[in-house]
Amino acid sequence: MAQLEDGFSRYLDQIKHYPRLDRQAELRLARRYKRTHDRAASDALIQSHLRDVVAIASQYRGYGFRLADLVEEGNIGLLEAVRRFDPGRNLRFMTYAAYWVRAYILAHVLKQFSMVGVGTGPLQSKLFFRLARERARLTSQLGDGDDTIVPSLATKFGTSEQRVIDMVHRLDRRDASLDAQIYLDGDATLLDTLRDENPDQEEDAFQRQRNAKVRDAVQQVWHELDDREREILEERLLCEGDEATLADLGKRFGLSRERVRQLESRIKMKLRRALKPVATAAAA
Repeated sequence: MAQLEDGFSRYLDQIKHYPRLDRQAELRLARRYKRTHDRAASDALIQSHLRDVVAIASQYRGYGFRLADLVEEGNIGLLEAVRRFDPGRNLRFMTYAAYWVRAYILAHVLKQFSMVGVGTGPLQSKLFFRLARERARLTSQLGDGDDTIVPSLATKFGTSEQRVIDMVHRLDRRDASLDAQIYLDGDATLLDTLRDENPDQEEDAFQRQRNAKVRDAVQQVWHELDDREREILEERLLCEGDEATLADLGKRFGLSRERVRQLESRIKMKLRRALKPVATAAAA
């Protein structure tokens, strides 16, 4: 462990020496990479922003993870940002890359927080990262144990009271080993008490068939969208971390927040139309 910490300290010291780039240098390197896939250009772009990844990762240390692990995930997001960055939009690279860095860090925190997972969709992400703060605020106002806290949280986050309760339990209690003995004078473990909730073969086949139809429907809609609409779909409706805001996307596209909302509504309408036959078949 000490060796790992020493290695990370050396890494932090090393990245301080990489030069910062101005806007024109960033765009020049990004264009070169897009044109020729020049590894040297992408490396220079990445190295100049490694300190930014550390700064973003530091914001999530309160969840009990080693900073080195969070930085590692953030660096993967940085690589993804380099691959996707469009210099034609004339943005500062980190303005765009911060979304991907956070997305990878958030996905890592959500997946690793519990062995059985808390989910990685936008709603679960919102619950995980904001529920504790909102719950503390309500508790301070209403008192611990007030019956209106859970309904208020469910309303605020647009979910059911049971999902709020489940997430509160998950946040209050980290995982216990399934091999742990239940009683001191016996061999029974937590694993022995679990009910097998695996679906039977018929249910499993139905779920796989339904999932395949959903993927096909989404793929059909995907081919009907332009690049801008695809980006909205990816970053607002299909993302695994916190979704991009309408304002952020508006700045990126040079559109008003309301115009981005209209485009998102149009995409949702297309998705509903494509998924309606799947929902109808499932309900039959």
